[in-house]
Amino acid sequence: MTLEKDAVAMSGRSAFLEGALVSLRPLELSDLNDRYLQWLNDPEVTRYLETGVFPTTRQDLERFYAAVMSSSNNVMLAIIERRSGTHVGNLKLGPINWIDRRTLFGILIGEKDFWGKGIGEESTRLAVGYAFEKLNLNRVGLAVFEEHTSAIRCYEKVGFKVEGCFREEMFREGRYRNRLWMGCLRSDYRGKVK
Repeated sequence: MTLEKDAVAMSGRSAFLEGALVSLRPLELSDLNDRYLQWLNDPEVTRYLETGVFPTTRQDLERFYAAVMSSSNNVMLAIIERRSGTHVGNLKLGPINWIDRRTLFGILIGEKDFWGKGIGEESTRLAVGYAFEKLNLNRVGLAVFEEHTSAIRCYEKVGFKVEGCFREEMFREGRYRNRLWMGCLRSDYRGKVK
């Protein structure tokens, strides 16, 4: 499916959360297309992700989708750029620990033409606001490569704080790399909803 056809297909679907730049809606089985698979096999897209070390197949994608979507402890949303209606990436809150009221956050912007346009920040802000305001969670955590400075800045704008460093935790591009642990508490986030 081309971006133009995809944009028309996306325009008829209901948004779950909306911002100025993006709409977030549940990820659907029809989203598991060749373009999504291409994102997961593109070394530039997966450079700072745990995925991308081994090739991802359509069956891998379908298994992941089935596991996440059948769990009440995960929220998986497609990121739709509002102006064009293009599916540009996905985000996930999960697994959610309902007793301790905490979760993990992950995001992938697969369409490189949309990098650096504020889509990641707004998507993160919407998802974290949802976690605190609708799911009544108290904490959202994430891990990020230490050299992924644009992501760190994005997370800090939303209210995340660096809480620790896992030294040489990931092996990428021929060397071990540090990963930072970041967290955002409900009290860190208050007042930041646009």
